[in-house]
Amino acid sequence: MVTGIILIVLTLLRVPSAIISGRNEARIKAHGGLEYGRTNSRALIVVQFLIYASTIVYAFVEEVPVGANTYLGLAVYAFAMAILVYVIRTLGRFWTFKIYIAKGHQLIETPLFKRIKHPNYYLNIIPEVLSFAIISQAWIVFAPLFVLHLITLFNRIRLEEKIMKRTFRDYG
Repeated sequence: MVTGIILIVLTLLRVPSAIISGRNEARIKAHGGLEYGRTNSRALIVVQFLIYASTIVYAFVEEVPVGANTYLGLAVYAFAMAILVYVIRTLGRFWTFKIYIAKGHQLIETPLFKRIKHPNYYLNIIPEVLSFAIISQAWIVFAPLFVLHLITLFNRIRLEEKIMKRTFRDYG
């Protein structure tokens, strides 16, 4: 039961980022920004939610005990959240759950963004969902959803690359 409660708390810790994303999206749209890949973004959000929900349910049903996996998963989650905070602060008003190009959009070229394309995806989202699997030990429900998640995530990355190259001459 405690493991399921931990996972619920971790899910709720994402609420502030959803609020920030919503505010940024509204601001970008109000100033003429354009959204790309709407269907894919929705699919990615739904699949990520299904990962959260299924691992939580599994943890409760299987009464997964707190143990070494819990602590390892919490460490992975903490790393993912630290990256998320960095990305949100770095991208500022341009950061959203979805793909938007705002009027006056600027290319971010901090050392992390120069070295690792899409750090939010590779260093936040993937580790975050993996942390839920590690904590819950719900590999049987996690694995198929994770494959679906990776398909939608890599499709999003492909689309974002295309848009970034079209929008910014210096992107590459």
